[in-house]
Amino acid sequence: MRTIGLCVCAGLLLTGTLLLRISQAADFPGNSHQRWDSRGSYHLGFESGTPTSCPVKLRPMGQCGSSGAEDGEDCPYQITLPPLTIQLPKQFRLLEKTMKELQSLKEVVNKLKSGCQECRGARGSGGFGHQQADQILIQGDAGEKVTGQEVEGGSRQEERGDGMVPGATVDAARPGSIFGKPAPSQNMQEMQVKLNRMSASLRNARNQISALQGRLEGINLLNMENVQAMVDRRVENITGAVNKLSSSCTTECPAQTGPQFILAPRDCSDYNVLEVRKNGIYRVTPDARNGTFEVFCDMESFGGGWTVIQQRLNGSVSFNRTWAEYKKGFGNLRGEFWLGNDHIHLLTKAKDMILRIELEDFEGVREYAKYDQFYVANEYLRYRLSVSGYSGTAGNALSFNKHFNHDQKFFSTPDRDNDMYPSGNCGGYYSSGWWFDACMSANLNGKYYHKRYKGVRNGIFWGTWHNMSTEYYPTNYRQAFKTVKMMIRPKNYAP
Repeated sequence: MRTIGLCVCAGLLLTGTLLLRISQAADFPGNSHQRWDSRGSYHLGFESGTPTSCPVKLRPMGQCGSSGAEDGEDCPYQITLPPLTIQLPKQFRLLEKTMKELQSLKEVVNKLKSGCQECRGARGSGGFGHQQADQILIQGDAGEKVTGQEVEGGSRQEERGDGMVPGATVDAARPGSIFGKPAPSQNMQEMQVKLNRMSASLRNARNQISALQGRLEGINLLNMENVQAMVDRRVENITGAVNKLSSSCTTECPAQTGPQFILAPRDCSDYNVLEVRKNGIYRVTPDARNGTFEVFCDMESFGGGWTVIQQRLNGSVSFNRTWAEYKKGFGNLRGEFWLGNDHIHLLTKAKDMILRIELEDFEGVREYAKYDQFYVANEYLRYRLSVSGYSGTAGNALSFNKHFNHDQKFFSTPDRDNDMYPSGNCGGYYSSGWWFDACMSANLNGKYYHKRYKGVRNGIFWGTWHNMSTEYYPTNYRQAFKTVKMMIRPKNYAP
């Protein structure tokens, strides 16, 4: 009997200990070492996997859980203390269920407290950040402090009986939906975000309006009256400066005897101010954007100031060249050369130019042709020729008649056919580059022959030369030229 009494006392003490452990497990549902599981056995005396001398088992009795009762709530509990088994009333199961419901209710209350604190923070400061919400401490009923993240973690670890949608969670940092309804704090945050966006848009619009008003005021200031007044003031200032300089100069400036310098000469005519003028190579700058290049200047013939663009002397340079070579130029400026279509375009673009052509045959006959207007377009327009206003002794071969007229014709080369001849390339047939029609009445870039020749008229040709009638028959000899020079000068040039 004494042994039975001792076991009964031990059982009561064990029951008290289990009740204490159950309450602790309800407060910390995430602790796997102190979890109450009604579906399995709860073993005492096993810590860290080491069994004790008196194993104690607590489990439902029999198969009463299969009768359909929820979680076996009608099943009595047994405490096994070898060699005795003590049966506890079924209210022990109700005690466990009550503790679970209490813990769930505690979690809901803490979440509602967190939502209210966020609402107050949103009203007081105009917004509530996620990082600040994560740091809020929820004061529990037992005096413990649990963060919002722990509350969320606990709610996910257990099935809830608080009426919430299964699987739904409450985030203390981002108030979502509680019991299927949006939290007030979320509406406040959305309204605050929209208000901030509207404020930013209004600020941007105000800045743009201010900028436009400033530009409008600046445009209003630039009216004709203000411009005229500004010009008048500048003229008065310049006039006053000139008068002051004139009054301060008592004697005439001495004549300059040193070397003269020319700032950016555009062609050979700008070197006319030199005291000693002689033929030679000079540098010119027709257009500062396209740089400086060398040219041969004829400063002695016919008043000087001529810029030579082509010269034939002895046949030392072949003129059977490609489009790229005629574009850039080739030969020797002191001998035979073609200045280059790009350079000719820049020279004729900078000033209104006249063209003079000098011809001499092997019989010593010298003639010339002069044109008052000469212009070569750019490469995009295929170096189209504009020439008119003939005078001279050699005849107007560039505008022979309406069938042979080189005016307004494009430049062609053996590798670039831009002529008016429909059945072939005049540049390839006559082995040169020129402003061919269909095909020509003049070609000063033809092959250099040292005497008369027969066959294809592919030599230097000027269709209005004095004895050209003897070439009408294909078997007759063709005229050959000893020297050819093409040079240009500004129309308003004064020697």
